[in-house]
Amino acid sequence: MHLRSKLEDFAAMGFAVPVGNVAEMYDTFTAVVNEQCGGVRGRMIEMHTIELEVLGATVDEDRNAACIQAIEDYDGVILLNSSGFQGSANLCIVEENETAFISTQGQSEEFMSRGGDRLISLSPTLEESLRWLAADLADRGQLDGKTIGVAAPDTPGQYEAVEAGLVDTLNSRGIDVAVFDVIGCAGGTFCLEGVVESVQRMRSAGIDVFFNVLNVVSTPTYILEMDTQGFEPGDVQFYASDFNAHAGELVSSKVVAFGGEAAGNLYNGALIIDDADTGAYRLEDYEPRPFNEMCNDTYGANNPSGANHENADRMDGSGSSAYGMVTTVCNIMRTALRAIYAAGDNPTRADIYAALANMGPIDSNEMLPFTIRPGKTQAPNAIHTLRFEYPCTLPSPFGAENICIVPIDDYRAAPGR
Repeated sequence: MHLRSKLEDFAAMGFAVPVGNVAEMYDTFTAVVNEQCGGVRGRMIEMHTIELEVLGATVDEDRNAACIQAIEDYDGVILLNSSGFQGSANLCIVEENETAFISTQGQSEEFMSRGGDRLISLSPTLEESLRWLAADLADRGQLDGKTIGVAAPDTPGQYEAVEAGLVDTLNSRGIDVAVFDVIGCAGGTFCLEGVVESVQRMRSAGIDVFFNVLNVVSTPTYILEMDTQGFEPGDVQFYASDFNAHAGELVSSKVVAFGGEAAGNLYNGALIIDDADTGAYRLEDYEPRPFNEMCNDTYGANNPSGANHENADRMDGSGSSAYGMVTTVCNIMRTALRAIYAAGDNPTRADIYAALANMGPIDSNEMLPFTIRPGKTQAPNAIHTLRFEYPCTLPSPFGAENICIVPIDDYRAAPGR
């Protein structure tokens, strides 16, 4: 079962990125397995797609309804998502209905625990993303002698994740956070309450490090207020992880789109610690990964629409992510199919879920080291450092905002891995 969030609906808000026909990608890989491989151990794979709204007041309710439809109406054994799926519906799938779910979505550690090894994520947990950021910087001495500021949103679950994952990790290593503020979001997305006062406290404390954990629409406002109150480029080193999606160029570009040149200049040089290989294709020595090429060649040769996505598409200035989406769908499908195969000739649901949790190394977009095991069903194991540039000095900047994110060092084991 494929649960597809309708990303194209974000276009009116300036958040749409071309990702190709995602439903066709799932259908094409399913057809290849059935028609060219005879299914899995002779059993045909049945794929259905449920379309999900991404805007409006009933998004969480609609996702829970999709959970019930997928499991009760379609008898879904493994549910799949590569376009974002947040909220309580995750627990509807993995806890209430004890069904496996493979998703790109980063989850809270609470959800992962309650999922009983049936919730498979291709991203670190929310707390882990911040814990890795703090521990890596602290252990490498990057924060020695620094005056640190953090401003966390009061969005339910996010403030707690920032405190537990970031602030507590720093404190446990003897690193003090000079200013730890809470920014009010009034129950919504725009976190504006207390921004002016928070920046005043940052200024008074003389911070020279700021951890960016605010969301996509709140970060530009905060950084622009820093500019207004006299912070200049180079005064503060910004750090981030993929918490609130800051390792992606679509989100990071909004610093400039919504904050303008002043915010972009202040945020220029921000460092991001994450497992994502964002922008690696811009580097001079980059070679397309064999797994990515295999997935895209298979899709291109077999899909009914004639679509063909190449690595070179990422360099044409369109911001297209279709090449990467094909690889991600391929990754998810291969993980699910391997579990079905490993479960034997006539498996029960329990057999399939046990095989999935014990998968060990799995494929990944850009061939990063991913593993799954009981008690650790979030796959990433390695991190590196990426740099935000504005204006971008490398080929093919992202969008009209002229930003880019690129790796600046090699991968290393994530703390605790």
